[in-house]
Amino acid sequence: MTIFKREISLSEVLGTYLCYTPGTAETDEFRADLRTLNHTLLRDSIQECHQAEKEKDTANAGSKRHLIHQAYTRKVKELAALYPFLFATENALRAIASESYSQLFKDAYWWRDILSAVKAGQTEAHFLAKGDGKKRVRNIPVNSAFVSACFFATTKFSVKQMRTLEDAECPSTKFYDEMTIRHLFNLIDADLSLCPIGNLQRQQFKNHMMIICDARNEVFHGNPIKNRSSLFTACEIVLDAACFHLGDFDEALRNATYTRQTPSKRRNAKHLLPPRPIVKAAQ
Repeated sequence: MTIFKREISLSEVLGTYLCYTPGTAETDEFRADLRTLNHTLLRDSIQECHQAEKEKDTANAGSKRHLIHQAYTRKVKELAALYPFLFATENALRAIASESYSQLFKDAYWWRDILSAVKAGQTEAHFLAKGDGKKRVRNIPVNSAFVSACFFATTKFSVKQMRTLEDAECPSTKFYDEMTIRHLFNLIDADLSLCPIGNLQRQQFKNHMMIICDARNEVFHGNPIKNRSSLFTACEIVLDAACFHLGDFDEALRNATYTRQTPSKRRNAKHLLPPRPIVKAAQ
Protein backbone atom coordinates (compact mmCIF):
# COMPACT_ATOMS: atom_id res chain seq x y z
CA MET A 1 0.00 0.00 0.00
CA THR A 2 2.81 2.38 0.84
CA ILE A 3 4.52 1.75 -2.50
CA PHE A 4 1.26 2.18 -4.36
CA LYS A 5 0.62 5.57 -2.76
CA ARG A 6 4.20 6.62 -3.43
CA GLU A 7 3.87 5.80 -7.14
CA ILE A 8 0.66 7.81 -7.41
CA SER A 9 2.36 10.76 -5.75
CA LEU A 10 5.27 10.55 -8.14
CA SER A 11 2.96 10.28 -11.14
CA GLU A 12 1.11 13.39 -9.97
CA VAL A 13 4.38 15.29 -9.62
CA LEU A 14 5.32 14.25 -13.14
CA GLY A 15 1.91 15.23 -14.50
CA THR A 16 2.16 18.68 -12.93
CA TYR A 17 5.56 19.24 -14.51
CA LEU A 18 4.60 18.04 -17.99
CA CYS A 19 1.47 20.22 -18.29
CA TYR A 20 0.33 18.09 -21.22
CA THR A 21 -0.86 14.55 -21.96
CA PRO A 22 2.04 12.50 -23.37
CA GLY A 23 1.54 10.23 -26.35
CA THR A 24 1.66 6.45 -26.22
CA ALA A 25 5.40 6.12 -26.87
CA GLU A 26 6.30 8.83 -24.38
CA THR A 27 3.98 7.32 -21.78
CA ASP A 28 5.81 4.01 -22.10
CA GLU A 29 9.10 5.83 -21.57
CA PHE A 30 7.90 7.56 -18.42
CA ARG A 31 6.51 4.27 -17.12
CA ALA A 32 9.96 2.76 -17.63
CA ASP A 33 11.41 5.60 -15.56
CA LEU A 34 8.87 5.04 -12.77
CA ARG A 35 9.54 1.32 -12.50
CA THR A 36 13.34 1.51 -12.84
CA LEU A 37 14.73 4.66 -11.24
CA ASN A 38 15.08 5.57 -7.57
CA HIS A 39 11.74 7.19 -6.72
CA THR A 40 13.11 9.67 -4.21
CA LEU A 41 15.80 10.94 -6.59
CA LEU A 42 13.37 10.95 -9.49
CA ARG A 43 10.80 12.96 -7.56
CA ASP A 44 13.45 15.47 -6.49
CA SER A 45 14.66 15.73 -10.10
CA ILE A 46 11.17 16.42 -11.44
CA GLN A 47 10.50 19.01 -8.75
CA GLU A 48 13.84 20.66 -9.41
CA CYS A 49 13.06 20.98 -13.12
CA HIS A 50 9.58 22.29 -12.39
CA GLN A 51 10.61 24.81 -9.74
CA ALA A 52 13.53 26.11 -11.78
CA GLU A 53 11.28 26.50 -14.83
CA LYS A 54 13.82 24.87 -17.07
CA GLU A 55 11.30 24.44 -19.86
CA LYS A 56 13.26 27.09 -21.74
CA ASP A 57 16.08 24.58 -22.13
CA THR A 58 13.84 21.92 -23.66
CA ALA A 59 14.90 22.71 -27.20
CA ASN A 60 18.55 22.03 -26.38
CA ALA A 61 17.83 19.00 -24.21
CA GLY A 62 15.39 17.36 -26.62
CA SER A 63 12.44 17.01 -24.25
CA LYS A 64 11.32 17.49 -20.67
CA ARG A 65 12.25 13.86 -20.08
CA HIS A 66 15.82 14.68 -21.09
CA LEU A 67 15.86 17.48 -18.52
CA ILE A 68 14.58 15.15 -15.80
CA HIS A 69 17.26 12.59 -16.62
CA GLN A 70 19.94 15.27 -16.64
CA ALA A 71 18.96 16.30 -13.11
CA TYR A 72 18.61 12.67 -12.01
CA THR A 73 22.03 11.68 -13.36
CA ARG A 74 23.64 14.66 -11.67
CA LYS A 75 22.08 13.66 -8.35
CA VAL A 76 23.36 10.10 -8.76
CA LYS A 77 26.83 11.49 -9.43
CA GLU A 78 26.60 13.74 -6.36
CA LEU A 79 25.74 10.71 -4.23
CA ALA A 80 28.57 8.68 -5.72
CA ALA A 81 30.99 11.55 -5.05
CA LEU A 82 30.30 11.27 -1.31
CA TYR A 83 31.52 7.67 -1.13
CA PRO A 84 35.29 8.42 -1.10
CA PHE A 85 34.88 10.78 1.89
CA LEU A 86 32.83 8.22 3.82
CA PHE A 87 35.29 5.51 2.80
CA ALA A 88 38.29 7.52 4.04
CA THR A 89 36.64 8.43 7.34
CA GLU A 90 35.33 4.96 8.07
CA ASN A 91 38.63 3.24 7.31
CA ALA A 92 40.61 5.77 9.33
CA LEU A 93 38.44 5.04 12.37
CA ARG A 94 38.77 1.28 11.93
CA ALA A 95 42.56 1.57 11.69
CA ILE A 96 42.79 3.89 14.71
CA ALA A 97 40.61 1.57 16.78
CA SER A 98 42.68 -1.46 15.84
CA GLU A 99 45.95 0.22 16.77
CA SER A 100 44.67 1.88 19.95
CA TYR A 101 43.02 -1.21 21.44
CA SER A 102 45.88 -3.51 20.41
CA GLN A 103 48.33 -1.30 22.29
CA LEU A 104 45.99 -0.83 25.26
CA PHE A 105 45.30 -4.53 25.80
CA LYS A 106 48.78 -5.60 24.61
CA ASP A 107 47.22 -8.10 22.24
CA ALA A 108 45.74 -7.45 18.80
CA TYR A 109 43.32 -10.35 19.37
CA TRP A 110 41.96 -9.16 22.72
CA TRP A 111 38.49 -9.18 21.23
CA ARG A 112 38.48 -12.98 21.08
CA ASP A 113 37.75 -12.92 24.82
CA ILE A 114 34.44 -11.27 23.94
CA LEU A 115 33.77 -13.75 21.14
CA SER A 116 34.42 -16.67 23.48
CA ALA A 117 32.13 -15.21 26.12
CA VAL A 118 29.31 -14.68 23.62
CA LYS A 119 29.76 -18.17 22.22
CA ALA A 120 29.52 -19.54 25.77
CA GLY A 121 26.23 -17.73 26.26
CA GLN A 122 27.66 -15.10 28.57
CA THR A 123 26.80 -11.40 28.67
CA GLU A 124 28.64 -8.30 29.83
CA ALA A 125 27.31 -9.07 33.32
CA HIS A 126 29.86 -11.88 33.55
CA PHE A 127 32.60 -9.21 33.45
CA LEU A 128 32.33 -8.15 37.08
CA ALA A 129 33.34 -4.71 38.29
CA LYS A 130 36.20 -4.49 40.74
CA GLY A 131 36.52 -2.27 43.79
CA ASP A 132 37.28 0.79 41.62
CA GLY A 133 33.97 0.34 39.81
CA LYS A 134 35.74 -0.66 36.59
CA LYS A 135 35.46 -3.93 34.74
CA ARG A 136 38.49 -5.70 33.33
CA VAL A 137 39.46 -6.72 29.81
CA ARG A 138 42.86 -8.42 29.75
CA ASN A 139 43.35 -7.01 33.25
CA ILE A 140 42.96 -3.46 31.91
CA PRO A 141 40.29 -1.36 33.70
CA VAL A 142 37.49 -0.24 31.42
CA ASN A 143 34.07 1.19 32.07
CA SER A 144 30.94 -0.91 31.79
CA ALA A 145 29.76 1.00 28.71
CA PHE A 146 32.81 -0.19 26.78
CA VAL A 147 32.18 -3.81 27.68
CA SER A 148 28.49 -3.42 26.77
CA ALA A 149 29.43 -1.93 23.39
CA CYS A 150 31.80 -4.86 22.74
CA PHE A 151 29.12 -7.41 23.53
CA PHE A 152 26.43 -5.58 21.59
CA ALA A 153 28.54 -5.37 18.43
CA THR A 154 29.63 -9.01 18.73
CA THR A 155 26.09 -10.32 19.19
CA LYS A 156 25.14 -8.62 15.92
CA PHE A 157 27.65 -10.67 13.94
CA SER A 158 26.20 -13.41 11.76
CA VAL A 159 27.21 -17.05 12.16
CA LYS A 160 29.45 -16.67 9.11
CA GLN A 161 31.13 -13.59 10.56
CA MET A 162 31.72 -15.37 13.88
CA ARG A 163 33.32 -18.31 12.10
CA THR A 164 35.57 -15.96 10.16
CA LEU A 165 36.68 -14.21 13.35
CA GLU A 166 37.35 -17.53 15.08
CA ASP A 167 39.55 -18.77 12.24
CA ALA A 168 43.21 -19.01 13.18
CA GLU A 169 44.22 -17.16 10.00
CA CYS A 170 41.82 -14.27 10.62
CA PRO A 171 43.58 -10.86 10.59
CA SER A 172 43.33 -9.00 13.89
CA THR A 173 41.75 -6.03 12.10
CA LYS A 174 38.81 -8.15 10.92
CA PHE A 175 36.93 -7.55 14.15
CA TYR A 176 36.64 -3.86 13.34
CA ASP A 177 36.03 -4.44 9.63
CA GLU A 178 33.03 -6.64 10.39
CA MET A 179 31.36 -4.00 12.57
CA THR A 180 28.93 -1.52 11.15
CA ILE A 181 30.17 2.05 11.33
CA ARG A 182 27.55 2.81 13.96
CA HIS A 183 28.67 -0.09 16.16
CA LEU A 184 32.27 1.03 15.78
CA PHE A 185 31.27 4.56 16.74
CA ASN A 186 29.44 3.26 19.81
CA LEU A 187 32.51 1.26 20.83
CA ILE A 188 34.86 4.25 20.55
CA ASP A 189 32.34 6.64 22.08
CA ALA A 190 31.85 4.38 25.12
CA ASP A 191 35.24 5.56 26.39
CA LEU A 192 37.04 7.96 24.07
CA SER A 193 40.07 7.99 26.39
CA LEU A 194 40.82 4.41 25.33
CA CYS A 195 40.82 5.32 21.65
CA PRO A 196 41.32 9.09 21.26
CA ILE A 197 40.59 10.61 17.85
CA GLY A 198 43.16 13.38 17.81
CA ASN A 199 42.12 16.18 20.14
CA LEU A 200 38.38 15.82 19.54
CA GLN A 201 36.25 16.08 22.64
CA ARG A 202 33.59 13.42 23.13
CA GLN A 203 30.63 15.66 22.28
CA GLN A 204 32.40 16.98 19.18
CA PHE A 205 33.16 13.45 18.05
CA LYS A 206 29.60 12.34 18.74
CA ASN A 207 28.03 15.23 16.84
CA HIS A 208 30.13 14.62 13.74
CA MET A 209 29.74 10.85 13.85
CA MET A 210 25.95 11.07 14.08
CA ILE A 211 25.98 13.02 10.81
CA ILE A 212 28.37 10.52 9.23
CA CYS A 213 26.49 7.42 10.38
CA ASP A 214 23.12 8.76 9.25
CA ALA A 215 24.51 9.89 5.89
CA ARG A 216 26.29 6.60 5.25
CA ASN A 217 23.05 4.73 5.71
CA GLU A 218 21.26 7.07 3.31
CA VAL A 219 24.02 6.95 0.67
CA PHE A 220 24.22 3.16 0.66
CA HIS A 221 20.43 2.96 0.29
CA GLY A 222 20.44 5.40 -2.61
CA ASN A 223 18.68 8.17 -0.74
CA PRO A 224 19.52 11.83 -1.31
CA ILE A 225 21.57 13.78 1.22
CA LYS A 226 19.90 17.11 1.81
CA ASN A 227 22.94 18.84 3.26
CA ARG A 228 26.05 17.44 1.65
CA SER A 229 28.17 20.28 3.03
CA SER A 230 27.44 19.15 6.61
CA LEU A 231 28.62 15.63 5.79
CA PHE A 232 31.75 16.93 4.09
CA THR A 233 32.53 19.12 7.11
CA ALA A 234 31.97 16.24 9.54
CA CYS A 235 34.28 13.96 7.55
CA GLU A 236 36.87 16.72 7.23
CA ILE A 237 36.96 17.40 10.99
CA VAL A 238 37.21 13.72 11.96
CA LEU A 239 39.88 13.07 9.34
CA ASP A 240 41.78 16.20 10.36
CA ALA A 241 41.90 14.83 13.91
CA ALA A 242 43.26 11.61 12.39
CA CYS A 243 46.00 13.63 10.59
CA PHE A 244 44.37 13.08 7.21
CA HIS A 245 43.85 16.13 4.97
CA LEU A 246 40.57 15.80 3.12
CA GLY A 247 41.30 18.72 0.80
CA ASP A 248 44.43 17.07 -0.57
CA PHE A 249 42.61 13.76 -0.83
CA ASP A 250 39.86 15.46 -2.84
CA GLU A 251 42.48 16.99 -5.13
CA ALA A 252 44.20 13.61 -5.53
CA LEU A 253 40.85 12.06 -6.47
CA ARG A 254 40.27 14.79 -9.01
CA ASN A 255 43.65 14.09 -10.63
CA ALA A 256 43.51 10.31 -10.41
CA THR A 257 42.85 8.33 -13.59
CA TYR A 258 41.49 4.83 -13.88
CA THR A 259 40.30 2.44 -16.55
CA ARG A 260 36.57 2.71 -17.06
CA GLN A 261 34.72 -0.51 -17.76
CA THR A 262 33.30 -0.76 -21.27
CA PRO A 263 29.68 -1.97 -21.50
CA SER A 264 29.27 -4.99 -23.77
CA LYS A 265 25.51 -4.87 -24.39
CA ARG A 266 24.34 -3.09 -27.52
CA ARG A 267 21.37 -0.79 -27.15
CA ASN A 268 18.17 -2.00 -28.80
CA ALA A 269 14.45 -1.23 -28.81
CA LYS A 270 13.85 -2.57 -25.29
CA HIS A 271 16.19 0.01 -23.75
CA LEU A 272 13.90 2.93 -22.96
CA LEU A 273 16.30 4.72 -20.65
CA PRO A 274 18.27 6.80 -20.43
CA PRO A 275 16.79 8.87 -23.26
CA ARG A 276 18.86 9.53 -26.33
CA PRO A 277 20.69 11.53 -27.39
CA ILE A 278 22.81 11.89 -24.26
CA VAL A 279 23.43 15.61 -23.98
CA LYS A 280 25.53 17.71 -21.65
CA ALA A 281 23.71 19.74 -19.05
CA ALA A 282 23.92 23.52 -19.38
CA GLN A 283 26.93 24.93 -17.52
